[in-house]
Amino acid sequence: MTNTNQLLADSPLSELDPRFGTYLKKTKAAHASHMLGNGVTDYAYKSDLELRKKLDSIPGAYDTIRKITSTYVAQEIQKANLTDVAVGPDQFPEIYALGCDCAKRLGIAVPNIYVRHSEEMNAMTFACDDLEPIIIIYSKMVKRMTLGELKCVIGHECGHIHNYHGVYNTLSTYLLIGGLYAAAGVAGTLLAQLQGLITYGMDMTLKMWSRAAEVTADRAALICCDNLEDAYNVNKKLLYGGNEFEDKITTDLNIETLREQLQMSMDNPTGLLELYMDHPLSIKRIIAEMEFAQCDVFYKWRPDLKKPGATVYSKKVADERCKKYIDVVRKKEKNNGKNSIIPKN
Repeated sequence: MTNTNQLLADSPLSELDPRFGTYLKKTKAAHASHMLGNGVTDYAYKSDLELRKKLDSIPGAYDTIRKITSTYVAQEIQKANLTDVAVGPDQFPEIYALGCDCAKRLGIAVPNIYVRHSEEMNAMTFACDDLEPIIIIYSKMVKRMTLGELKCVIGHECGHIHNYHGVYNTLSTYLLIGGLYAAAGVAGTLLAQLQGLITYGMDMTLKMWSRAAEVTADRAALICCDNLEDAYNVNKKLLYGGNEFEDKITTDLNIETLREQLQMSMDNPTGLLELYMDHPLSIKRIIAEMEFAQCDVFYKWRPDLKKPGATVYSKKVADERCKKYIDVVRKKEKNNGKNSIIPKN
């Protein structure tokens, strides 16, 4: 008769440690390898980090605003319980599973997810940390997105949570409101105009940070996705609204045609209208995602998605390539007589 102990010793599972404490330790170590210290993720877009550092330089501001944000988040959860549908194992279980998977992938707590009735294509996050975050998905997104695309939407919102964008967003709002009150209280027309210009400049800077933060969150969506095309399709659908009847018209938007359309708008002053937007143009977001899909940090997270022979850039190069077209005001680079914002592979 074969010795049972010998069989166990010969098993490939013999070296595995089944204790939960060991699993937890390994999981924390794996997620810690993606953090650069002080809550900074390795995938965060450089421009996002640079502008966050400027906000961090205000003494005591971050800790104070974080406490204020925590109260605000608690209020939003109570509001959502009154008017929205809470997602869970017994209610929208497929969406709940997507949220659990994204949270596990990034190493954050599973967010509270709600579906809100709305004809707007949108989703939002309220969070001061990753312990009790809330994600609200508008019902039109649920109707117009596939499950793979919804996973990218949730992954994007989890990216905001992972990078503590909620606190910085609240801080930005308070800074802007403070500037507006200061402008209103300045004595004298000239001084008031000067204060107004300062506030206007602050508003433009904060919107620039917001656009950069969206690039970071889109990278989180890529890290969480099952298919890169799902991430690109989310921003495509944000362009035209999606379609409930995919068999009636062709909705597979052509990226190269969209690039040309973008180039035309950027070749004239109307492109500066983006300065007033807190999100980058959707086509820019798609191109930025494509750049990150060739970044070594992305494959550090998702080695399973790397294709044989794929071109891989360093994080520094990927950020520089993104900056060429994410920035609204940029240096001119001649390309056959035109100022091209599209970096070439």
